Order: sequence, then C-alpha cells, then structure tokens
Amino acid sequence: MINAANLEKFKSYGFVLTPVHKSKNPNDDKKPLTPTGTWKYDWTDQELLHANRLGAYHAESNIYDIDFDDKSFRAHKFIDLLPPTLTIGKKVNGKLIATHKIYRKPDAVKIKPYSYPKDAKKHGKGNVILETLVNKQTIIAGVDRVIINNVEPLTLDPSSIEQHLRMIVSFSELLKYWPEKNKGLRDEAHLRLAGALAKDTDVALDVKEKFVERLCEITDDAEIKNRVNKLLYQELQMQKDPDKVFSVKGLSDWLNVNLPAFDEIKREEITPTPDAVTATGLEFLNGHEFTIKDFPKPQYILWPIVAKQQIRQVFAPAGTGKTLMMLHEACAVASGHDFLHFKNQKQIKTPVLYVEGEMDSSSIQFRLNDIESAYERENKILDKNFLFFATMALQKDMYFHSITGEIGRLNVEITAKKIEEITGINPVIYLDNITALTVMQEKEGADWIEMMHWLSRLRNKGYHVTFLHHPTKTGETASGSNIKERSIDINMKLTTPDEKIIIEEREEGHTQIVMEFLKWREHMNTFHSKKRIAVLSRSTGSWEIFPMLNKTQRSIYQQLLAGKKADDIINPTKDGMSKANVYKVIKILKSEGVLKDEVSR
Repeated sequence: MINAANLEKFKSYGFVLTPVHKSKNPNDDKKPLTPTGTWKYDWTDQELLHANRLGAYHAESNIYDIDFDDKSFRAHKFIDLLPPTLTIGKKVNGKLIATHKIYRKPDAVKIKPYSYPKDAKKHGKGNVILETLVNKQTIIAGVDRVIINNVEPLTLDPSSIEQHLRMIVSFSELLKYWPEKNKGLRDEAHLRLAGALAKDTDVALDVKEKFVERLCEITDDAEIKNRVNKLLYQELQMQKDPDKVFSVKGLSDWLNVNLPAFDEIKREEITPTPDAVTATGLEFLNGHEFTIKDFPKPQYILWPIVAKQQIRQVFAPAGTGKTLMMLHEACAVASGHDFLHFKNQKQIKTPVLYVEGEMDSSSIQFRLNDIESAYERENKILDKNFLFFATMALQKDMYFHSITGEIGRLNVEITAKKIEEITGINPVIYLDNITALTVMQEKEGADWIEMMHWLSRLRNKGYHVTFLHHPTKTGETASGSNIKERSIDINMKLTTPDEKIIIEEREEGHTQIVMEFLKWREHMNTFHSKKRIAVLSRSTGSWEIFPMLNKTQRSIYQQLLAGKKADDIINPTKDGMSKANVYKVIKILKSEGVLKDEVSR
C-alpha cells in the first residue's frame, strides 16, 4: 500500500525511492520508471504516491535484499529463520507469503552476493530459489506488494547469514523428498539427516536445531524434541566413532534421490599437495642469529604464576574450591591487584575471559558480588569492565560447542579477539572446566593432541590459558591421558588439607586449599613452587597463605599469635619446643610473610 504515512516512513529509513512499472510485458515489468532513459532519484512525493508500485534503490539506500523466488514456495517456509527486519510479501492464492527480507549494509562492508543456483542466467530466472540483490531495486509497496513488517532495516553483515541462506536452499530441497507422515520412516530419516549435518558440515548446532525444528513444524511432526536430540547425539558420535555416522550420501541414497543443494553446506575439504607441504621448508636461524634475535620475553601479570604465553592446568576434586580460587585470581588479574603471595608488580589491569561450562550463572553472580564486597572492605576496586564471562545461560541454545571441535575452539578465539578489540589487550583465558567444555575420551591420548595443539597456538599468539580439570580416582594426577602434561607450563594440584596439616580455625566459615605444583617450567623446586595452604575467610572474603606445618610447628605459630614471645615458648623438656625448633618455625613464618618481626620478639 502506497500512502503518505508509508512514504514518510520509508524516507526516514534513508531510502531513495522510485516508481516501478507494472506491465504485462515481462521485459518492462518491475523496472524503475526512467523518463529520460536513465534511473531517476529525485521523484516528488506526489509522483511517488500516484505510482502503481514503489521501489527502493539498493546502493543509493545502502540496503540489500534477500529475495525468495522459489516457485514451489518451499524455501519461503524457512524465511523467518533469518533475523527480523523490514519484510515485504505478496498474496498467493489468498495466502500472505513473505518474499523479501531487506537489511541495511554496514559501512565499509563489501557485499558478496549469494544466489542458488549460482548462475541465474544459465538456469533461467524461474529456477532461482533465492538470491541477494545489491545493485538494483526492490519493490516495497504497491498493488501486488504487502508490507509485512514495517520496521527500519536491521544493519547486518550479509556474511553472518550466508550459512542460513545455504541451509534454506538445502532444506527446501530436502523438504521435496521428505517421507510422508505415518509411514514409519521419519525416525530413520532424521537420524541420517543429523549424521549428514554432523559429518559433512560445519553448521553450528543451534542453527541446525532451528532448521530441524522448522522441518518438523512444516511436516506436522510432533516428535520435535526427539528429532532435535539426534543432532547432539550425532555430534557426540562423531567424536567417538565417525565411521558409524551417516554422511550426505547415506541420506541421499536412503531417500533414493540426489541432493545437489546440500553441496552448499558441505564442509570444504582442503588437502594440501605434497609440493605445498614441502615447497618452502622450515624457517630456521643459525646459532648466532638465534641467540641475538629479539624473541618476546615472558610478560608476568601475577608474578610468577600468571604470565602471557602460558598454559596452566589446575585440577582438584569437586568441592575443593578451585572455581572459587580461580574467580578470585581472575578478579585480581582484571583489577591490577595481588593475589595470595603472587604479585601484580606494576598494578596493570589485564582483561579476563572466563568460560564457565558447569556452574550456573546465578552462582557465579553471587560469588562475584562477594568478591566485590571483600574488595570494598579492603578499600580496593574491582574492575568489572575488564571481567568478561561466558556461561551456558548466555548462549542461545544453552550449549557450548565442544572445544575439541573446530567450532568450539573458534568461538573462544573470536570472543578473545572481540575482548582485545574492546580493551586493547589480549585477555587471560580461564576454561572451567575441561570435562564440561569438551566431548572426548579423556584416557585417549589422541583426543588430547588436537586440543593441546590449539592451546599451544593460543600461547604462541600471546594468550595465557588456564584450564580447570578433575583428578583421577586416586587424586594424584589429573584425569585423562598424561600427554597433555607435556605441553603445559604449570600443573597445579589443589586438595583439601587433612587433620595433620590443617590450619586451626579462627572463625566459622572458611575454606582451606592445599596448593601443590607437579610441574612448573620456570620455577620448579624454588621458593615459589613450595607446597602451601591457602585460606579464605568467608566472613571477610580475604585470603591468607601459609607454609606447610606439622602439629608442633602449628602449636608454636598459635602461641606466637596469642602474644607469646619466643623465650616464653622455648621449653627444652617438651618435645619439639627446643630453642632451635622454635626459631626454625619463626624463620619459616617470616620468610613466608605470615609473621612480623615484632610478634616474635
């Protein structure tokens, strides 16, 4: 409908408008009016209002149009899976059908048009399923057009929806051959479809789920949950045994049809030639060149436990407090503060990406608020602008793609890059925890190889990555193949202290964690790698760090805290209270920074 209100609205969108022909002659129909033989851009309102059709020029209006031309209208059934924007349609046999989605082109983005089939001229206009229009005009109102959603076009990079377009043409083709209801064939069809999508494509799980849900709705299939669950099942099966997963060929053979449109979403396989692999050789330097080359030096954030270009594993049994400790550490990193006895020497703030795959978001929120309260009591500031959390509740489908797969790994890298663009600094990455964020056989070394290669690549890009993990049944080592320990820089074990070494309670509500280092490339067997106990006061939110002390040594420490002097504690007749032992404990406590000089005098 062309009226003054719509005309004003279109102009407010920044559209450059034109009257458009409506003609029985197909060569003239849908062409802009050209009084002088060339396109005209300065029509008056009256001229536009009296037109049969109203069009908007693409380039001049800074828009592009996803045009659905499928004569069977199967593709149109998936059109609203594209992001909502200005939508134009028409009536077909009395039914309103959306045919055009119009988006605004982002500045400085060069649009690569998409069409299926790719060569529209070769196949003829009548055979085109859908295409991206960027250099012409789109009819947005008139006698045969209906404005379905009259909103300002959404600004959208067309590359972000190209996968959706490819899925639409693939599923519209599939719909043509899909088994009819009540023939007992759909369960097998969905299993093969899920297998084909897992095995032969890189389509994101949430996108696959949306399309399968829509397929079920179109075909009047009530078992939506069952069909969607097959997608995740096949993803998991791909990790375990790819040979048991159906391919696109397995789907098309079973349907007894060709599915050429599925080529649009198939994973591009790039097989390097032998020449490509060996053509350039390895990059190398001689010994002299190597020794004088200015390689990046370690950049410490928390000396010496957190540095750039570092991979750290932190493992502990459930309930030990590893997430709690790492959250406190992450807050210190982001805010430029010390943590425990680890020093932020230059008080530099470093952004943090914390990927939480297990704990619910509200629990993280609660702990973060506790940390902020503790900071306030200590007159410190928690910089929440440098803290970035990715939790399951924030994901569109409440699901993380496994970081053993390319999509999951890319999601982490893209997010880290976005944070770098926001802050100007590479973030420290925490992956909490490996079991929740991966799909793999932990005991199989092969399953760890690709992930450790990825982590090593992140390290070489300048990132620090800490991944949290669970122990074996014995608790002595981290779960899974020990092949991962070869690549990491720090292997940190956390446990709950037993009665022999526990620090006596001074208040209700505290957490004690034994910190042990099984590997530390730079500082193994040094002061830094000594086994210690970290104690968190739940009432104040403050942490203390203590050396490992036996029962007698703890007794000496408690007496010193109570105000006794060394001479008052020394008792040659009492086991462990000799002068030498008392002063040995005092020396240990002073070196660890838990005892001041005046306390011992």
